[in-house]
Amino acid sequence: MAIPLEHKAATGATAHTVSAIQFVALDALLIAAFWPVLVSMYGSWFDERSYMEHGILVIPAAAYMAWAKRDRLAAISPQPSLWIGMILVAGGALQAMLGTLGMWVWVSRMAFLVSFVGCIALVYGVRMIKELVYPLCTLILMVAPPNFVFERLTLGLQLLASRLGADVLEALGYSVLREGNVLEMVGIKLSVEEACSGIRSLVAIVFMCVLYNYFFVEKKSMRIWILLFAIPIAILGNAVRIVATGIAGQYNHDWVSGGTHEAFGYVSVVVAALGCIGVHMGLLRLEKMREARHV
Repeated sequence: MAIPLEHKAATGATAHTVSAIQFVALDALLIAAFWPVLVSMYGSWFDERSYMEHGILVIPAAAYMAWAKRDRLAAISPQPSLWIGMILVAGGALQAMLGTLGMWVWVSRMAFLVSFVGCIALVYGVRMIKELVYPLCTLILMVAPPNFVFERLTLGLQLLASRLGADVLEALGYSVLREGNVLEMVGIKLSVEEACSGIRSLVAIVFMCVLYNYFFVEKKSMRIWILLFAIPIAILGNAVRIVATGIAGQYNHDWVSGGTHEAFGYVSVVVAALGCIGVHMGLLRLEKMREARHV
């Protein structure tokens, strides 16, 4: 006996409603279990030493990515993967416990994401995870990288930013004496501190590139290239900031500190945005040239 299409649609809608209720209930329990970890992570977004000011935007961005695919997600029938889900949830709980005991904050925070993916597997199945892989990977950016990553990158970026800034200022005709991360110009001394090394802008620019990739770039190969260029884009933007600060300081010494100095930080963001778009346009141009050669 054939089942009417209306009955199938009603059954599918009911299944999605039940799954949604189950998912919300599981998430509520997960949030309650990880509450201290989540509060700590939220606090890191407003900690100047974490360089995670963009963290508060990650969840809304990932949620919008998922919402933009709502039609495709609604077409996926819930097929719970109990074993995979249970392994991920239990593994996340164990990871959180070990991270807390070992005082490794990054491990315990990442454990929440592992368990969250497990909840999706428990309710909707692996197919839903595959469809949401980009938004889920984006959520990683709300977790501050381990301290040893910052420590290893900061010094190198400080010296590189100082060297580039000094070279550009000299090319523009300004007298500069560089000693490590300190630039001495006529009447002023610029010290490229940790916050000005580029590490702050690097993390935010990676997030910017992830958003740009999702909404404006279709090919996976181009997305990878744009993400790889995030590092030189961040370094270039920070060098431009140092040069702008140095030039402004020659006209008014007060501009190398205080609110004006902080305002120059937006220069690196603008350069990064333009750099991201420029890399994409360049890749599109190369692709058209390659296609023209094969015609």
